[in-house]
Amino acid sequence: MGGVETGRYVRLLERWIRGAKPYLYVCPDRPELTCYGTGVNTWGVQTNQKAFTAFAMLAAHPGYDEARAGRSRDYVLDTALRLLRYCLHTHKEGTYTCTDGTSWGHTWISVLGTERMMHAVEAIEPFMTAEDRSLLRTVLLSESDWLLEHYEIVAGLYAKDGNNKPESNLWNGAFLHRTAAMYPDAPRAALYREKGSVFLVNAISVPEDAESGEIVDGKRIAERYAGANFFSSYALNHHGYLNVGYMVICLSNMAMYHFACRRNGFRPPESLYRHWRELWDVVKLCTFPDGRLARIGGDTRVRYTYCQDYVIPVWHMAADLAGDPDCEGFEAGWLAQIESEMEASGDGTFLSYRCRSLQEASPLYFTRLESDRACVLSMALAWRDMVLEKRDGGECKAPAASAAATEAVSVTAYGAWHDDYHGAYLQRGERRIASWVWDAAEKPQGLCLPPEASDMAEWKENMAARLHGLGQITKQQLEKHAGCSFPGGFLTSGVTTVRTMALLGEGEQDEDMARSRIVCAALPDDATMIVLQQATAVKQRTFIRSVKGLNLLMPNDVFNGNHRTYYTTNGKLLLHGYGSAEEIVPTGSRWLCVDNKLGVIAIYGTDEIAISRPGLRQIGLSDGPKTTGMERTLYADVIAGPCTAKLQSYAAGDTILDTGYVMLSGKTCDETAKLAGDSRLLSAIDSDSPYLRGVTVRGANGGMYMLAANFGESDEEWAIAMPAAGIDVASEAAIRPDSEGYWKLRLEAGAARLLRLLPQV
Repeated sequence: MGGVETGRYVRLLERWIRGAKPYLYVCPDRPELTCYGTGVNTWGVQTNQKAFTAFAMLAAHPGYDEARAGRSRDYVLDTALRLLRYCLHTHKEGTYTCTDGTSWGHTWISVLGTERMMHAVEAIEPFMTAEDRSLLRTVLLSESDWLLEHYEIVAGLYAKDGNNKPESNLWNGAFLHRTAAMYPDAPRAALYREKGSVFLVNAISVPEDAESGEIVDGKRIAERYAGANFFSSYALNHHGYLNVGYMVICLSNMAMYHFACRRNGFRPPESLYRHWRELWDVVKLCTFPDGRLARIGGDTRVRYTYCQDYVIPVWHMAADLAGDPDCEGFEAGWLAQIESEMEASGDGTFLSYRCRSLQEASPLYFTRLESDRACVLSMALAWRDMVLEKRDGGECKAPAASAAATEAVSVTAYGAWHDDYHGAYLQRGERRIASWVWDAAEKPQGLCLPPEASDMAEWKENMAARLHGLGQITKQQLEKHAGCSFPGGFLTSGVTTVRTMALLGEGEQDEDMARSRIVCAALPDDATMIVLQQATAVKQRTFIRSVKGLNLLMPNDVFNGNHRTYYTTNGKLLLHGYGSAEEIVPTGSRWLCVDNKLGVIAIYGTDEIAISRPGLRQIGLSDGPKTTGMERTLYADVIAGPCTAKLQSYAAGDTILDTGYVMLSGKTCDETAKLAGDSRLLSAIDSDSPYLRGVTVRGANGGMYMLAANFGESDEEWAIAMPAAGIDVASEAAIRPDSEGYWKLRLEAGAARLLRLLPQV
């Protein structure tokens, strides 16, 4: 962890407390109380609690520089105490109310903000009054008693059932153990610890735990088991999609109590670390080398905030518990991105450059995100030195959690992961990160890019075609999917229904307008991905406003310096990102290469790849009634072919889109042009059927591959002229030509096959 100087965290927070000033509110009738943000219940309270941590940690940190910050240490400490007192006095046990006239507390989420602020309470505890300490104890015991008496512990795999509670079970369990450790004289301390362990056992819980005889905190796991929140793969269906972000949030709350135990000499419960290592292995696989999360299941919220920020304490915990050598690089990489974004904002805030529209539309939401980042930076001030101390041979203040928790971690640069329920596939190699997820936030979505190019990552129906109907909102609803993984790659296919919603005409109802069928294959060559798309109209008459085949979203904003270079047959295009005009840029080329490291080739179905320029930030909060017409928080060019933006109508069964593409990770413009220009290396397979589609392509490993797909509703046998033998990549079954030189390829309805062609003898 020595690659990041602690002073960088101090300097960021020094700038932030200046930017926070407009959002500080002194209560007129209680001037000793101050809140940051709106001061309302729930998220307003938690926003204030997180802002408190930044002021408190700066006030207590020896590296704080008054001249550089432009604020005296006394001012910072006084503000911290005022923020803390607002938090305590607006609780149900306090003497005041939130700005909305209510008092907070006694809910499933009440203690989340409290957990996130306790490291800062510890830091300024010497400056608290006896009244502060007494009210803090009263609040913590009150919340613990409510959890003990009124909160039923549940768990479940599916968000739609309402009982998927991994993160709240973890923070509530940690909170109960924290209260018992802080106040061992509390009459119900033993009861807090027991229910705390039940919460923790049912946090990162998997189906196999139901029969587990492992003894944890004095009881068999099965005795405390209420249900599984995670699939056996450690996939999480939080908020109704594959949610890598909340996998991080679970680990972050684990880290908070882990470091509380380290700092205070508390003995951590064994249940705290339940399955941490298995979940960390998946999260790590979903992390770019520069620390940016690969949100392979997407996100319904503001990109690269909240969950991304809370991975910082997770890195510290992984380094502390298991000596993970990659966490230092993750931390340094992400901290550099925070610094660049803060520099772009220029007003002391972290996010105003990218989130200006959100700042104006919802001060509550904006300050919530600002305080998240401030809070995790303050955690780094509190805990990094502990990690360094242990790494350098210092003595731990708390006993080791378990042998499993302290086992050394090996570098996990490459690997694969798969989850059946979400139709999630991930393949990481030296030159390519490839993924596809059907049950995603904005479904479906894929990814294919070099590991070092995290700024190219975006998820919103990425590589899944985009049809825009007459409604203000168009979304895809998942019908079915199938697929398989194999060494070095994967193959998957599925069907979605494209639905347009919020139509203008009086009495017009939401309607299904198209059926979209997609096949995606990541070749076992650490470079190539093939995507085949077909969409047909489902109504007697369907109106479509725009069609974007492929729909490759290419962020072009603060994280990449706000410009991209696109290479095509006709030369080089340098395109400015955010702030540019709305337009469609034709290229006159069926291939394109982004920044000379990501190639895109249209194999069939379009004569040209175009670049659609939205003219505003269109990526961020998911589409819905509250966000219609609102600028979002990340700008992205859209690489598409065909790319039309005029109203057209289709009859039921008409083909709207029928295209195939190749993605080339880590390939230059010259390599892309070479593959695109030689039919011996890349070509479409002729078919008389409207449903059978196929391509052949030379992989980066020198092998020739064929992808064949059946987009129809019934099984088909496709006779393909092919004199050489082949191998089915998934099943390893041999394919041989008949006496006339044809493969008789059996394709089930909606399915695809990937074959490797063997050299002719």
